[in-house]
Amino acid sequence: MTNVLVHELPSRAQELMSRLQQLLRSSSGDFAGELLARARMQSRQRPRMVLTGQFSSGKSSLIKALTDGGVDPVIDADIATDAVTEYEWDGAVVLVDTPGVQSGLRSHDELAVGAIGDADFILFVVTVNLFDDASRDYLRRLAHDLRLSGQMIVVITQAGMQTAGEGIREQAVQDALGTSNFNLPIAEVDSVYYLRSLGGGPRAEMLRTRSGIDELRAQINKISEERGQLAQLRQPLHLIRLLCDEAQQLFVADPQSQTALGLLARQRSTISDRRYMIERSFLQAESQFKSACLVDVTAFVDTATSLPADGSRAREVLDASEAGLVEALDRHAEQFADAINRLTEMQFGRLSEQLLEIGTSNRAHQLSPLAGDVALETPGGVPATRSGQAAHDRAAATVDWRKVTEQITKGQKWWGAGDGLKSASGSVGHNIVKDVGHLFGKKFKPWEALKIADRIGKAAKIGGFAIQIGLTGYEVWRGEREARTAQLESERQHAAFVTEIMRHADKIAADARRQLWEIIDTPMDAFLADVQAAQDEILGAELARGTATRELSAIASEADRLLTEST
Repeated sequence: MTNVLVHELPSRAQELMSRLQQLLRSSSGDFAGELLARARMQSRQRPRMVLTGQFSSGKSSLIKALTDGGVDPVIDADIATDAVTEYEWDGAVVLVDTPGVQSGLRSHDELAVGAIGDADFILFVVTVNLFDDASRDYLRRLAHDLRLSGQMIVVITQAGMQTAGEGIREQAVQDALGTSNFNLPIAEVDSVYYLRSLGGGPRAEMLRTRSGIDELRAQINKISEERGQLAQLRQPLHLIRLLCDEAQQLFVADPQSQTALGLLARQRSTISDRRYMIERSFLQAESQFKSACLVDVTAFVDTATSLPADGSRAREVLDASEAGLVEALDRHAEQFADAINRLTEMQFGRLSEQLLEIGTSNRAHQLSPLAGDVALETPGGVPATRSGQAAHDRAAATVDWRKVTEQITKGQKWWGAGDGLKSASGSVGHNIVKDVGHLFGKKFKPWEALKIADRIGKAAKIGGFAIQIGLTGYEVWRGEREARTAQLESERQHAAFVTEIMRHADKIAADARRQLWEIIDTPMDAFLADVQAAQDEILGAELARGTATRELSAIASEADRLLTEST
């Protein structure tokens, strides 16, 4: 079961780093000192998870459940409590509890919004009784006016007390948002069930499953990945994994094994670096895409919500505005696709150069004679033509050096033969760039099926209001209060429309990320599996085994587990 990454990854990385530091201190020499100097966790701003929503909705119990009882907030029954309280979660995450929103207590809303200002995650908490007018308006303010929908989850608490038909609660959230297509992620939980499960017993597993807390954690993980925070949280684990590879050389006596392990560590480092750079470049392209879309979407909604009073003229204005919006959004999508193609070709071109450099280095050439002397028909790969070798040769006698050397040198052909990806037809690197180009090519028209005006009309109908014609003429209203009500309704309508359309941009970006990594991950993982097999070949030699190498393998395996379970 995947845990809350914003909490587990920093704490687990620190534990593994401490074990690695202790192991490196047990060795001596300049290289050990260099690795120890690099084995440091960079200071990072701790993620902030803000819980907000109704009064007495179970926010405090939810905090206790999420932290496995590690944080036990004081539950105050005073409805007028107006404090914002921060809790430390093992020094890795700041959990922020805010006052409940209540009709007539506007100060509570303002305090909560102030706490939300620098939130990384927002849990909007309501009970199974769902929304009143105040919590509905507050939800719309966060999702639409403040445009925080990309980092929000609606958490429905006390779900074990009252069942609901399939889709009923999802529809209630969508009705509260006042949108037709867009909805927030929803988690139905029961903190009491989860806390009872922590006590063990025959019903513990059933209570944990019914609590829904693990599903909420998975949704938090997904938001973390989509917002690029996950990549930052994973970086210390990547560093630990790479340092483990490099440190293997310290605890192997055979010079040939030391050389090979150093080269294999460089191969893994190269793959890891390219993955990180692809993620960072994609985030930049995604941000530019969404920002450009938001400008044109907002301008279109400005037009759609302030049409001229003449009905026929209003239709002409709306049609022209929609056509201009579709053209602009298609242009932004093409620019986004071009950016993905460029970053892929650039990063895999760089990867090809680095792997070529490793495979043709002097250290790689030192292994070639040894690999060439191995008689493959000899049991165990023991050289048939060599005798009287030094102790380090005997230690490495069981290593299939041809297999190891082929792994070190194959990168130069597997990723483009050193002649550039475009001229290396059939190589893995060339195929990746080609597949990405096909996916994000001329047929990349993600806005094509979206009928903007139809979607807005549907949104207006579902939301219970219609596009106002000539709404700026407040003289049609009899009193100041009615005019103000109309203005507020228009502003709410405007914000909801922008969210409705921009959510499609969010989906385009999320789909692009998923499709890009579906192409990239498989060959990269296969290459790393071959690196691991070559490392195991060397470390499996009888005289290479020892306490230090076993501890390094254990640290590396745990880092791999966390990296795997965090995606």
